Amino acid sequence: MGRYNEFIAPVKCPACGGADDVMFQALIGVLQLDEFRVGDGVLHRPSTMRRPQVGPTVTLTHDSFWARGLGECPRCHVDLWAKVLVQEGRFVGVELTEEPADMYDWGYL
Repeated sequence: MGRYNEFIAPVKCPACGGADDVMFQALIGVLQLDEFRVGDGVLHRPSTMRRPQVGPTVTLTHDSFWARGLGECPRCHVDLWAKVLVQEGRFVGVELTEEPADMYDWGYL
């Protein structure tokens, strides 16, 4: 996926039923391999990169949106796709989804 950030949230795996914290890679915020937990602010952070990249788009007009994230169940190692949810600039959780046709898909909440 190149540059991304990691979003950690509790998830119940649909394949094995295990409930664990799962790390989802997503293109949200200044993409510099930062790690976020539920409640953390993700927008308007300073960059440590010389050429910062921002996701899901540099033209965000609202601080509430979702973007695709990819994680892996720590028990059975199945791929888990989710919408990574950001409300008012804070990471609020994930919603598991089917594998998307476009992994770069995103939208406003």
